[in-house]
Amino acid sequence: MLDAVRRGDIEPVVSWELARELAEVLRRPRIRRYGITESDIDDVFAVVGPLLPDVDVAVEIRDPDDAVVVGAALAGAAEVIVSGDRDLLDDAILRSWLAARGIEIVTPAEMLARLART
Repeated sequence: MLDAVRRGDIEPVVSWELARELAEVLRRPRIRRYGITESDIDDVFAVVGPLLPDVDVAVEIRDPDDAVVVGAALAGAAEVIVSGDRDLLDDAILRSWLAARGIEIVTPAEMLARLART
């Protein structure tokens, strides 16, 4: 995904809260087994840092911690939320609400498959 952002194939939409959460997740041992380094995390911030808006959007969703993801997507007029989070992916009401605003939720694998087709 980071390579697709660097090439300009996709434009990330994030918030400061989401960036902090991403850094925390990337430091987890189960994620580190994929070879993620501190340098990789720094690269993510170098790419997304200039795009970080202040976002405060209250929406009713299954996991309140996911409000920062939804808020960033809304504030950035995103077309797609890329996530492996089942609370986002399986929340039919949220997916419908977002679809009405032109935003869909896809898994990383689905997004990579789309990028491979382009």
